[in-house]
Amino acid sequence: MSFLRWLMRLFYGLLALLCIAIGVYFAVDNPDSISPSFAGYALPSGSVGFWLIGFLLFGLLLGFVVSLLPFYAERRRARGLERQLQRLERELQTVRRQVSGE
Repeated sequence: MSFLRWLMRLFYGLLALLCIAIGVYFAVDNPDSISPSFAGYALPSGSVGFWLIGFLLFGLLLGFVVSLLPFYAERRRARGLERQLQRLERELQTVRRQVSGE
C-alpha cells in the first residue's frame, strides 16, 4: 500500500472518530426527551440529540442510495454498449473473412 493511500485512510479514520465524538457530545448535551411524529405516526420518545443524529444518519443513507441510481443506470448502459461492440466486432470479422476469400 502506498504511503499516500495509508495517509488518506488515517485522515478519514480520524475524521470519522471526530464526527462520532461530536455526535456523542451533541447527544449528551441535549438530554431533553421528545416524541416526534413522522407522517402521522408517533415515534418512541428519546432525547433530542438521539433523534437529530438518527434522522441525520437516515438522510445520509437515503441520499447515498439515491445517488447510486445513476451509477447503476450508467453501468447497465455500458454493459449494453459492450455487448453491441462485441456483436459488431464479430460481424466485422465475418465480413473480413468474406472479403479475403476464406
